[in-house]
Amino acid sequence: MVYLIAALLCSAMVSIVLKAGGRWEYDRYGMLTINYLSCLFPFAASRMGQPAPAIDSDLALCLAFAAANGLLYIEGMVMNQINVRRNGAMLQAAFSRLGVMVPTCLSIICFGERPSIRGIIGLTLVLAAFLMMNIPQGNGRNERTKPAFFLLILGLLSNGLVDSMLKVFEVFGRRSLDDWFMGSTFIFASLLCLIITIVRHGRIGRRELVLGLCLGIPNYLSSLLLLKSLSSVSAYIAYPTYSVGAILVVMAASATVFKERLSRWSLISIAAIIPAILLLNI
Repeated sequence: MVYLIAALLCSAMVSIVLKAGGRWEYDRYGMLTINYLSCLFPFAASRMGQPAPAIDSDLALCLAFAAANGLLYIEGMVMNQINVRRNGAMLQAAFSRLGVMVPTCLSIICFGERPSIRGIIGLTLVLAAFLMMNIPQGNGRNERTKPAFFLLILGLLSNGLVDSMLKVFEVFGRRSLDDWFMGSTFIFASLLCLIITIVRHGRIGRRELVLGLCLGIPNYLSSLLLLKSLSSVSAYIAYPTYSVGAILVVMAASATVFKERLSRWSLISIAAIIPAILLLNI
């Protein structure tokens, strides 16, 4: 349980760091370069003394999936940054967790998996949350409601596509290459961000270094600690606790530290999202 609590705290830290970093002016892609490079150090350390994989079609497929996954990682993180600034850390955290809907729907449509009753109820709650989020807020805020909602949907899809790529690799890839798949994902993501930074004449200075490390370290540790927690906590308890716990931590930090406030319908939407995540992860 200690690993699980540490994992959800690290996961929540990503949204909190993005919120805190929003007060700084920094180069987005320079920061992301440091973020993904910092994730490579634990991967490199874990491979020391280990034999390299055979150069064959399985490795080529692994690298192709990793390249696509690296692009999706960047897209997801950029959308998280945009949503934190535009919609606040609470809504960003809640909707990014709903990305689990994307691999769920992919499994139903492409891989013939049948949704459970719990899954159907969870998807229904998500739809209800979407509808409530799009209700006009009044007081001259109608024009801001729809663009914000659109960005939240893009963030959900971006994070969900990352989860979907894991499902696709699980089906088509060789499981012994799992660590190479994740390591190569970080390599491609960091190289692409570095190229974008150079082309855009960006910078990697002190702020980019600090924010990149503050994002990359908890980003990597959240996945690692979640995996470790599964050795002592059942998956049907770990995953919902991890997702909902991170949202609650972000909400508490946003309300107390950043004085973030949500509209009535946004709060009701989050109230519907939390049980939806529980049902979709069970």
